[in-house]
Amino acid sequence: MTEVSLTPVVSWPREARSGGSYLISVDVQLADPGRWPYEREEYVVGCVLEGGATFDVTALGSTSLVLHRFGGTYGPVRYLAVAGELPETPSPGSNAVDLRLTLLSEGGLPFRTLHLPVTPSADDTEAAPPHEELFKPPPARPTRPEEPQPREWDFFVSYTQADRAWAEWIAWELEEAGSRVLIQAWDFAPGAQWVQEISNGVARAERLIAVLSDASLSSTYGAAEWQAAFAADPVGADRKLLTVRVEDCARPGLLSAVAGIDLFGVSEATARSRLRTMVEQAVLARAKPSVPPAFPDAGRAMPRDTRFPGALPDVWNVPARNPNFVGRESDLAALAGAMAAEARTTVTTVRGMGGVGKTQLAIEYAHRRATRYDLVWWINADDPAWIPDQFATLALRLGLAPDNAEAVRDEVHRALRQVPGWLLVFDDVDSAESIQEWVPTIPMPPGVPGHVLVTTRRSGFGMLGHVHDLDVVDRPEAVQLIRSRAPHIDEGTAGRIADEVGRLPIALEQAAAYINRTLIPPEEYLTLLATHAQALLSSGRTATLWELSFARVQAVDPAALQLLEICAYLASAPIPLDLFTAHPDCLAEPLNSKVTDPLDFNDLLALVIDHSLASRTPDGLLLHRLVQSALRWRSGEVPPAVMALLRADMSGLSADMPANWPRFAVLLPHVLEVNAGIGDSELVSSGDPESGRPAADFSWILDRTAGYLRSQGRFREALSLAERALTLIETVSGPDDPAVGSRLNTLSSILVDLGEFDRARTMAERALAIVEAVLGPEHPQVSVGLSNVAIVLRELGDIDSARALAERSLEIVEAAFGPDHPEVAIQLGSLALLLSESGEFERAVPLAERSLAIEEAAFGTLHPRTALALNSLSRILRESGEPGRALPLAERELAVEEELFGPAHPRVAVALGNLALTLRELGEPERALPLAERAVTIDEAVFGPDHPEAAPAKNILAMIRRDLVDPD
Repeated sequence: MTEVSLTPVVSWPREARSGGSYLISVDVQLADPGRWPYEREEYVVGCVLEGGATFDVTALGSTSLVLHRFGGTYGPVRYLAVAGELPETPSPGSNAVDLRLTLLSEGGLPFRTLHLPVTPSADDTEAAPPHEELFKPPPARPTRPEEPQPREWDFFVSYTQADRAWAEWIAWELEEAGSRVLIQAWDFAPGAQWVQEISNGVARAERLIAVLSDASLSSTYGAAEWQAAFAADPVGADRKLLTVRVEDCARPGLLSAVAGIDLFGVSEATARSRLRTMVEQAVLARAKPSVPPAFPDAGRAMPRDTRFPGALPDVWNVPARNPNFVGRESDLAALAGAMAAEARTTVTTVRGMGGVGKTQLAIEYAHRRATRYDLVWWINADDPAWIPDQFATLALRLGLAPDNAEAVRDEVHRALRQVPGWLLVFDDVDSAESIQEWVPTIPMPPGVPGHVLVTTRRSGFGMLGHVHDLDVVDRPEAVQLIRSRAPHIDEGTAGRIADEVGRLPIALEQAAAYINRTLIPPEEYLTLLATHAQALLSSGRTATLWELSFARVQAVDPAALQLLEICAYLASAPIPLDLFTAHPDCLAEPLNSKVTDPLDFNDLLALVIDHSLASRTPDGLLLHRLVQSALRWRSGEVPPAVMALLRADMSGLSADMPANWPRFAVLLPHVLEVNAGIGDSELVSSGDPESGRPAADFSWILDRTAGYLRSQGRFREALSLAERALTLIETVSGPDDPAVGSRLNTLSSILVDLGEFDRARTMAERALAIVEAVLGPEHPQVSVGLSNVAIVLRELGDIDSARALAERSLEIVEAAFGPDHPEVAIQLGSLALLLSESGEFERAVPLAERSLAIEEAAFGTLHPRTALALNSLSRILRESGEPGRALPLAERELAVEEELFGPAHPRVAVALGNLALTLRELGEPERALPLAERAVTIDEAVFGPDHPEAAPAKNILAMIRRDLVDPD
């Protein structure tokens, strides 16, 4: 607000007494009304009034002033200030207390601060007029010449449009009792200045009745109306402000002290009695009709009476309300917003999968919004042949007698034009075309609702109007739904049940009903749900929920059901579409041909999405877990394509390559789902009994996935997968197959990571024996086995044996691959570390340097293997007495590990420990301490505080702390 000059206009008490209440008003005006630098008509100025430790300040409504380009605002900001204990004898010539007013720009930046001095007084002091020198009063507002004086009213009814039905009912009842009532719906003529009319109503009505609801309490103008009435009678002596709650809402702030009545949740007679008791004294009546006002369009189909807001319309055909309906408030609000009254018929479609609650949402909406309409009619539209008969019944209710189906449709549509407000619900529609001719397209008068609500599982309804996609309920609503049916279930168990059934409302109700019927303990049911979901769910309504949709997509294109049955055995997470398109050879016909043609594949996806059996996300195809369960129950066995696709997709991935990690992360939930959902016997029996191909494939998939989890520091998860991978391959290939040796090597490496060295040695030695027996002692694969055994022996302290194996391993890979191959680099690094531990640094350093050079040439500077080579070389240099040369290498290692793995990976802890020891050797324990502390924190979080793998970091930290206490 630096572009214009503002003059504040403030009224505040110059003197105040302890405990006194004072009304303070704040306004602004343009110092130069002729200068307005903005294109828009208005600018918002924020106000902050602070009372310090002396005054308790409460804003009476909005704290924003809307400044108009012609120099004034729409009204002041008002505050109520209550004085605390004021000093009795302020210092001469000084103010004991100050109020502080800050004006803020639209961006929230303060641009003017004013101190408003207040002097303590023993008298009951009224607010003084504004200071004549510092503050100027606003100019008088111009009035229209010869403007007639408005009539006086007994009551002004203040409401928001959401509560219009209540306001009209209140106004009608008061005038029936002889009072004169001003109400916007009846008395504000078209073209009148609405703000001015409101101002007149507040000023010239004897009392104001505030209709309270959540909607009115959030309305700025509604608050301004009742605040003006409160300001005129702050202690309530003249009862200027009366409140009527029409829903269960709070009475915030000052309203909590204003007496009022509740009209919701009672009969019309009780509500009328409460209202008339509150306003006993009647005033002069005004000239109004002796009967309720009629709709001004003559010859309409239905006369309209002023209806008690809780009563249903006279023409009403809607299923009974679900007493257990919970939540869905945002969806109901979205429907209300989409079906705002317009001068045309509004069509809104609720689309969602079977069992998600589309019909229940439509029923709840119709019941909640019944007072907005004079006609609500429900049409079961799953079979289009039923629609004409239901329209004929509606025609009879409207007093029509058409001759045929076409006449029924046309006459009902014409009659609806004369209905003050109507809602038609077409439930369970299969296609937009099947109801298009039955949807009215008649124009409606402004402000009169003509609404059509459609529910469907299908897509293609955007041609009719707005489409609202309905998803499963959120977790708190799912818990509430279960507990509304079975209150004895605690929230935690209810939440876990909700998660197991994917928060699908129909499944939640079925679960609660089963628990109630069988009296099974909820925890026991949860266990059954995890192990026997298909059997449990197949016994209820969810068993056949999607059967018709499955049959329809299969009839249109059998490849669609083929695709769904593969997806059924993957996770309820996005399934990447290129899993299919990149590996068509893994798929049987007709799906094989479909995925190779982009247009055919997109049509296939559209078919399953159209029937709400799946949804398409930016990351792939997504199926609800209960749709998957129904498909599994239907098919009975795992399609071979499941294993074939996962193996084909992983075949080009390596856990050692960070560039592959994102794809591993995408595939991980699907591998884990297959692992959890399919038993070993199913894998073996579902393929060729001779080859056991599915089991062998899945063993390989698990082995690769375990390697990825190990690279991410998720060792326990990796161990579980590696153990099952070994079991599967031993089952189908026997104990001495080379693939068994490969799985044993993976398992041995993970056990080393976990510090289980004895068990790791057993696995590594068995793997080496298998590979040597099958492939011969000089095969490159033998080198891997030798290296793994050497690593375990080194950890167990048998350095000499480990070194002998490492030297043999190096000889094998150099003979097989040459001197500069990455496999050679691994063996060079292992041997260098073993030599350094024997004190042979002169041999160790060149080997470690050569290893680093090969790794950097092969993989670059930002790679896990490069980081390991940096660790080996820096460690050897430090231990050989050259910490200065080791320092930059250790720093590089830490930077690479953090870049690749993030700040909390176990490999980062190793790098931190290495750098901390290097700094300690350089005499800088202060710099080393936070690094060592961080390493301990990481290891304890990953392994636990008492795990052997956490011991090295703790030992490093102990040494550094000892150095700091006793440097000598």
